[in-house]
Order: sequence, then C-alpha cells, then structure tokens
Amino acid sequence: MRGIIVWTALGLLAGIAAGHAQTVSLTAHLLGSHAVPQNRSDAFGEGQFRYDAGTGKLDYYLTYDGTAPTRIDLHGPAGADENAAAILAFPTSESPVSGSVTLTKAQADSLLGGTTYVDMHSPAYADGEIRGQIKKQ
Repeated sequence: MRGIIVWTALGLLAGIAAGHAQTVSLTAHLLGSHAVPQNRSDAFGEGQFRYDAGTGKLDYYLTYDGTAPTRIDLHGPAGADENAAAILAFPTSESPVSGSVTLTKAQADSLLGGTTYVDMHSPAYADGEIRGQIKKQ
C-alpha cells in the first residue's frame, strides 16, 4: 500500500512539473544590425513573449522607438543570418503592440527552436528596418 501511495504522489508531482513546463518565456532584441542585410537604422525594439504549449497560444508585447512601422511580422524558420517568409502579421500601431496569436505545431517548433524572428518594416526599409531573433530566456 505504501508503494502505491508513493508512486501516486510521484505521479502527481510529475504532472504538476509538466504543467509548469508548458509555459515558455522568450525575448527578442530588435536592431538594424540584426536585419539581413544589416542597415544603419538608429531604431530599436524589444519583444517579450510567452508561449503556452498546452494551448498553442503565443502572447506578445513589443516595444520600439525610432521608427514608424508599416508592417510587423513574425518570420521563420531561419537562423539569425538568414531570411524567411512571414508566417504571421502583428497589428501595426504605436508602441507598445500587444496581443496573442495561436501557432501551428510547425510554427511552435520553429519558435522553440530559435528559428523565428520579428521584423519591423518601414517606408525607409521596406524589406525590414529592425529585426530580432526570438530566444528562450
């Protein structure tokens, strides 16, 4: 009986630990020097993200200064020195930009694998003014 109780308790603790592991915090630092190709923009930004693996929901909070973005996109999969197609568009507004989106399994795998980035486009830099690779904290 004692063995059953111990295994049940361990199972409950493992379930609780797994529940906590489902939420991942990520960040991105957006700069012109991170764009591909690099540019000399003085603009900068930061992204804070929280991904819930149980629901596929990605919460985002983006701040920026020195630019007036015409588009803000999530791109991937691509390494820091590569470009990829946009996979999601965030609403464009004054800083900060926040909300949530639901990712597909492939998008989530790219996000958690470090091959997703945020790109802010502007009239001066239509292909991307500031960019930041999204990484786990």
